[in-house]
Amino acid sequence: MQENDLFEKPRIFSIKTQIGKEQNVAELINSRVKKSHDKNILSVLVAPELRGYVFVEGYNAELIKKMIKTISYVRGMLEGDIPIQEIEGFLTPASTVEKITEGDIVEMVSGPFRGEMAKVTHIDSTKEEITVELFDSVVPIPITVRGDQVRVVRRKEEE
Repeated sequence: MQENDLFEKPRIFSIKTQIGKEQNVAELINSRVKKSHDKNILSVLVAPELRGYVFVEGYNAELIKKMIKTISYVRGMLEGDIPIQEIEGFLTPASTVEKITEGDIVEMVSGPFRGEMAKVTHIDSTKEEITVELFDSVVPIPITVRGDQVRVVRRKEEE
């Protein structure tokens, strides 16, 4: 870090990568930062929703460009920096039950009831869990599962 960098605010830079290789690029950047003990890069962010991009928080764009130059999956670095407001939405994880509503028809995608169809009867947003009743059971028994264990097949509004 240079003397004048001490008073500079960190900025966020966008690195364009090969689609599907974002995590590899982030890990390579992270390992290079650890090896070189470089204080120029503060953090690296991979947002699953934004394919083909990795965000790097740092002070000096030229040093970042130099560091990523030899990484094979990197396609380049966008000019300029990005305001934090543009990526704030990617900093907090999305809720797995956010898009599920009571009455939706879901398919179990993991666990012992995998492949079974069910109707959502209750949602607990704080625990990220939903309660469902399986269609193929003789007696409707409520089963509570994590929100990421189901996939919405049909929304309540579509009926």
